[in-house]
Amino acid sequence: MKANLKILILVAILAAGIVVQKAGYFDAARELAPIETFAQAWWAPPAVVLLQVVLYMFALPGSVLIWTLGAVYPPWAATAIIVAGGVGGSAAAYFFSAGLSTSWVEKLTRSEAYRLLQRNSAFLQLFALRCMPGFPHSFINYSSGILKVSLARFISSTALGLTVKGYIYCSAIYRAFHIQDNGDVISFSSLWPLLLLVLFSLLGVVIQKNIKRHQNNTARAIRK
Repeated sequence: MKANLKILILVAILAAGIVVQKAGYFDAARELAPIETFAQAWWAPPAVVLLQVVLYMFALPGSVLIWTLGAVYPPWAATAIIVAGGVGGSAAAYFFSAGLSTSWVEKLTRSEAYRLLQRNSAFLQLFALRCMPGFPHSFINYSSGILKVSLARFISSTALGLTVKGYIYCSAIYRAFHIQDNGDVISFSSLWPLLLLVLFSLLGVVIQKNIKRHQNNTARAIRK
């Protein structure tokens, strides 16, 4: 629930940003111009992908880059960079899990992600976890490595999950920062990513409730 609250806060911030830009209090295009110039360098996307790989490999928050990527690159371009770095970093963490310390392994085995994957590591389960708002990718990566989840299934579900999740986030952020490019009127075309982000958050609530209900049913069955 905390993760879904963060998404609603993100939606509120982006919506407020759109209103502030339309009122003329803030010019996002002018503020982003230096960053966009930097981002157009040929080496910028590969550098960001490499940075993501390192962050994901060592369980650091690589998703923070979504804000910058979503603001300066069109949604599909930003999503492609996120997927490339996320898949590369997830694969690196998958193999890196073999060298984790005992304390890290014990922490992982107590995690929700580990227990879920231990019972079911099918493609749809992995995909749902990747899409779930706020669910820690590091636990998915390391748990999958420890449990020896099929690498092909792990990579394909990661790529598809990050594509869906990344495009939703990047579309909302890009349109919020480039609202002036779409004319003077706030229309459905400029607000649909925010609405989709809200629906995405609600879907996360439904998935979390289903997982919790499944856990409770399993626990009751074991006690019987």
